[in-house]
Amino acid sequence: MYKKGMLLYNDKAGQEDVHKNLGVAAGIISKIVDELIIIKGKNPGDLEKICRERGEEADLLCIMGGDGTVHDCVNGLVHLSNPPVISVLPSGTCNDFARSLDLPANIAEAAGSAVNGVTKKIDIGYANDRTFINFAGIGLITDTSENINKEMKEWVGSFSYLMSAMKTVNETEPFHYKIRLPDEELEGEAVMIALLNGKYIGTRELPFEGISLSDRQLNLVVVKEGGLSLFIEWIQRKTPFSKETENNNLILKETSDVHIALPEDKKADTDGEVYLRSPLKCGIIETPLEFICGGK
Repeated sequence: MYKKGMLLYNDKAGQEDVHKNLGVAAGIISKIVDELIIIKGKNPGDLEKICRERGEEADLLCIMGGDGTVHDCVNGLVHLSNPPVISVLPSGTCNDFARSLDLPANIAEAAGSAVNGVTKKIDIGYANDRTFINFAGIGLITDTSENINKEMKEWVGSFSYLMSAMKTVNETEPFHYKIRLPDEELEGEAVMIALLNGKYIGTRELPFEGISLSDRQLNLVVVKEGGLSLFIEWIQRKTPFSKETENNNLILKETSDVHIALPEDKKADTDGEVYLRSPLKCGIIETPLEFICGGK
């Protein structure tokens, strides 16, 4: 049981009926808290501010929304000295971070995980002065996010990400990069650089071995060569790439600290939110946050 719970949501987040989901989630969560406060974010940045200013009031903080909503809340929660236990109630389009937490997509079942699930300390990445939960990236991954048709996103949901990726993969131009790791430097041409904390993007499980939310490491992925054939190979691949891979098209390394520099600055994507620009200084924040996870 928790003494005080807080349920945060953004009225514009997700495709499903927000108020119906809110009623379902609140009914279940109220069973494990003495007091439950429900707060709606009305404008961009509201939930981040609420988490920063009021997060320590709660023992359990429930975030109802997609990856972007969780991203906003975590950027507020990381500043707290005594952050609450966090429960994600996925109601967005892809819910990739919730998938990495092994949470069910159904709102009632996800709320049930808050009652019966286990808590785990989860790594939080940072990119410059911001944090991310699932990934940070430059190139193809950013272009895909920017090319998603918002109306189509509302209509076909997560399939819109795949459609945008298929459209974008042959349009993204290679760029020169310099990457500095703790024990080596990399330089070359790429169409995408990504730092992975979670193991799903666009609802697809990534074919990379050893991705973990709790290993104090990020998985650096550098895609040297674009093209539809490589994209299709990733989608269909059954055997994951090993932790330390380097071939003609791909570099994959584990790292706790990375600096990415480009001759010209480019937009960067963090958890599907595009507002940062290169260069990027990335790593794992010192103190993990405690999340409720599913039972897998």
